[in-house]
Amino acid sequence: MGLDLYIEAKITEKATGRCISVCDNSYSENSKAFKGHIKNREEDEEYDWFGVVWTFGDNARRLRNSWIEIINRYMKTEYLNKDFIIPLPQSALREICSSTFSYACLPEENRFADGTECGFWDIEQREKENNIPYSVCDSEDTYRKWDYLSGSENHFLLLAESLRDLIYLLERINYENKYIPLKSNDDGLCETGRLVFVDEYITEKTDLEKFKEDPQAYEWSFRIWNSY
Repeated sequence: MGLDLYIEAKITEKATGRCISVCDNSYSENSKAFKGHIKNREEDEEYDWFGVVWTFGDNARRLRNSWIEIINRYMKTEYLNKDFIIPLPQSALREICSSTFSYACLPEENRFADGTECGFWDIEQREKENNIPYSVCDSEDTYRKWDYLSGSENHFLLLAESLRDLIYLLERINYENKYIPLKSNDDGLCETGRLVFVDEYITEKTDLEKFKEDPQAYEWSFRIWNSY
């Protein structure tokens, strides 16, 4: 199996601790899936969490190492790459976003290496001079690697921009008590998405109306889902 890496969220009502979010945008009040969600959510909290961002493969491995290191510093914990579910404090989102932006420009030293797992943000790279000249493009294979890696760097950039959009959404709620929806798709935030974030994950009409009227009355929780 390959590696899939998610940041997920859930939303709860501060006054009661009741979760108002659901895990899948296909739920609706009249669907069998939604009724199953209501029936089972007390038995399985997986029904409460929805996707914020998603990545996979080598790109996911690079980010996972940095994200877990950040979380361990913020929470005084010792989570490892093999841990499946890892709590993510909201206070760490800005640094996680910053580290993700750094992967949008990988060091020349290792950007063509198979299985490279660190970028400029990682301490082992920061302590190096990193004054490596461009690799010589002496074959079609070298060109293909450059083209592929440029696509990966753009992928990291899009992920980081999505995380920054999330941070601004949360800060608008914190400072102004205003909710400004974002675009989303089946895997989370996406500039070209056809879904509305977070409306799609608050399926009960009354809860959604109350959330929009007073978003400060609700608490957000985050976690990493490290699926491999």
